[in-house]
Amino acid sequence: MMAALLAAALLSPSAQGQSTQAALENAAGELEYDGHSDYSHIRIRRRGPIRSMIFVRDAGEEVLETQMDLRRPAELKFEYLRYLFASYLFQPEPKRVLIIGLGGGSMVHYLQQTDPGVKIDAVEIDPLVVKIAADMFGTKPSENVNIVTADGLKFIADAEDHTYDVIYMDAFLKPSAATDGTGAPLALRTQQFYKQLQQKLKPGGVVAFNLNPHAELDADIRELTEAFPQLYIFPMSQFNGVVAIGTLDKERAEPVDLVRRGRELNRRFKSSLDFQEMPRRLKR
Repeated sequence: MMAALLAAALLSPSAQGQSTQAALENAAGELEYDGHSDYSHIRIRRRGPIRSMIFVRDAGEEVLETQMDLRRPAELKFEYLRYLFASYLFQPEPKRVLIIGLGGGSMVHYLQQTDPGVKIDAVEIDPLVVKIAADMFGTKPSENVNIVTADGLKFIADAEDHTYDVIYMDAFLKPSAATDGTGAPLALRTQQFYKQLQQKLKPGGVVAFNLNPHAELDADIRELTEAFPQLYIFPMSQFNGVVAIGTLDKERAEPVDLVRRGRELNRRFKSSLDFQEMPRRLKR
C-alpha cells in the first residue's frame, strides 16, 4: 500500500489551529466508508469529486494514503507518485512493470492513460484494499492489468517466469515490530531482497522506491547504494522523503543527458508530468 503520511500537508490555511485529525477530516471530506481487514483499518472520505483512502492507526490517527479526482483518475495527486515515474528517464520503453502496493491504484490509472501498451502486474497484500480500489477508485483488472492479492515478498520470490522492465516498490503496512516507523516492511529493506528484485529485472530494467521520512532513512539509502551499481535520489519538496531509482548500469547517466531524455518524454507523452524538470531535483 502507498502510505504517504501526508496528513499535515493537506491542511488549508483555514485549518490552522485545529488538531491534525480534525484538519484532515475537514480537508478529506465526509465519511463514505469505514472498514477493517486483517491488515488495516480503512476509511474513505470524499469532498466533491476528490475521494481519499485513509488508514487509521491504532491510536485513531488518520493517515492519508490515496487521493484521486474521480473525474481525472490518472492525475497524480502526490509528489512522490510523480517522481516514481522518473523511472522513464532510465527505462523509457517499458513493456512490463510490477507495482508492489496498490492503494487506490493511481499508478495503474496513470500508466493505462499515458502508456497503455504497458502490461502491469499490481500486487497488494490486503484483499480489502483490492476491493476498495475496484469499487471506489475504478482500479480493476483488464487486458493489460493483472491485480494479484498476495504478499509482495512472496510474489517476488515465486515469480520465476516473470521479469520486468520496471519494478515500483510502494508497499506499506500498519506500523509494527515487523516494519519501520512508516510501516515499510523490514523484510523489504534487506540486501537479500534487493538481489531478488534485481534478478526479476530485464536487461536495462530499473527499480523505483518510495522512501517515506523516518529516523533510519539515511541508513536505507546507504543500503540501496550498496545494492545497486547506480542509485539516483530525488528528494521530495515536502516531508523529507525521497524517491530512489536503482539501475544495474555500469556508468552513471549525466544530468544533461537526463534532461534531454526528459524533453523527449514530454514530447512523446504530453502528460501532466514534466519529465524534463525531474533531473533538476536529483541529489548530487
